[in-house]
Amino acid sequence: MLIPPEAFVLIGAIVLLAVAPFVAWRKPGLVTQCRFWVMGNFVVVFALRPLFILLRPEYAHHYIRRQPEFPQLVVGGLCLALAGLAVFWVGYFLRAGRRLGEALPLLPQDISPARWRQAVLACLLIGLLCYLILLRTMGGLQGLLSVLYMRAAAYEADETAGPMKELAKLIGGAAVLGMYYHIRIKRAWWAWPLLVLSSGVVATMGGRGAVVGQWTMTYVLYALTYPRYRSWKFLVAVGLGVLVFATVALGARRATRGGVGAVAQAARDLPATLTGSIVDAAPHFDQMVAALQVAGREVPYREGSSYAELIPIMVPRALWPVQTETVGVTLRKAIDPDGLGGRPSTAMGEGYLNFGLVGALVPMLFLGIWCRGLETYLARSQDRSLIAPLLYAFAVFSTGHLTFSVGPLAVRYFLFRLAPALAAFAWSARTRALSPVEGSEDAAAGSAAA
Repeated sequence: MLIPPEAFVLIGAIVLLAVAPFVAWRKPGLVTQCRFWVMGNFVVVFALRPLFILLRPEYAHHYIRRQPEFPQLVVGGLCLALAGLAVFWVGYFLRAGRRLGEALPLLPQDISPARWRQAVLACLLIGLLCYLILLRTMGGLQGLLSVLYMRAAAYEADETAGPMKELAKLIGGAAVLGMYYHIRIKRAWWAWPLLVLSSGVVATMGGRGAVVGQWTMTYVLYALTYPRYRSWKFLVAVGLGVLVFATVALGARRATRGGVGAVAQAARDLPATLTGSIVDAAPHFDQMVAALQVAGREVPYREGSSYAELIPIMVPRALWPVQTETVGVTLRKAIDPDGLGGRPSTAMGEGYLNFGLVGALVPMLFLGIWCRGLETYLARSQDRSLIAPLLYAFAVFSTGHLTFSVGPLAVRYFLFRLAPALAAFAWSARTRALSPVEGSEDAAAGSAAA
């Protein structure tokens, strides 16, 4: 296949535009900045993935691979990605983001360690109970593992398994709360075993992304608390750990179909799997390109209706049997009729499916404003509010997730994982409102820091 030279130019421009603001505007604690994690995700999805499928077309999504103009479709997707990245930085450098960070309430608090431990234990017990119910519903651990290949459809189709699967991930929430307790409140030997245990449990439900989130948020908490962890070597160690975990999870999934022989083959393929596990397991760019092709043709423009799906998807179908079809499912029916579940097309792809080009760029503008607001809020609160680093860690990971997921599902993901932290805060924290003088001083300090 002849690769258009403009594709390499666009990929280079995306990488340059993603990196240049960090070089031109250096700030301490780079790895703790929200924009750092968003740009990392962006480069993987919109630069490495396109390069990968141009060099290895057999790994591209079959819908766009079958199109005669496949290279030109990739170039079109790269053009949109470059435009979206430019709009993101425009939003980031607007004053609106800083004002948002200054407007968020700042409440210092004194957290009761005993009550925080109670909150961790409650999350753990509820999660374990739901996990046991899930195992019984799916016919035991073997039955649960056997549906990993079609986990989304299997859980959504079962009125019991779906809510139990989500609630069982409270085990992961308990692990993050425990690590926060260990890092910010009081040393606790049980925090690390709990994190490892929760990773294994959540992984059996196909939640590789949830496990990656637990370890990523743990690293962010460490980096926010101890400057020595803001080194590249620790970040590389986290990245390698994520790659190894993804490889092991992939081997486990293969074992559900091919048994021990498949696991042995996965071990032999380990070097290739390590290099391709991220770009090959994240076809969101392909699905964005497919969304550009079908929008207004095979799929009518949603005109904003996809963003209103948050309310019905937040309620378990056992409680509210409403029939709703997310934009990801609509896209899947158009590009992969025989598939299961949904096909997230990134924030830009969902926007395009709603309003065309303008709809694709506006979410990136708001994403830039949101990132700047988070960083401004952290600058104001991390030395005054004990809970702020934990909330910030949740927000950073969820914001990165928002770049390649669809809106309502990403918001649900964020709210569900934020709920245990807010419940623990409400149970264990004693807050006092800032006086008007203190509030004005904090706002001035936040403006200077930002």
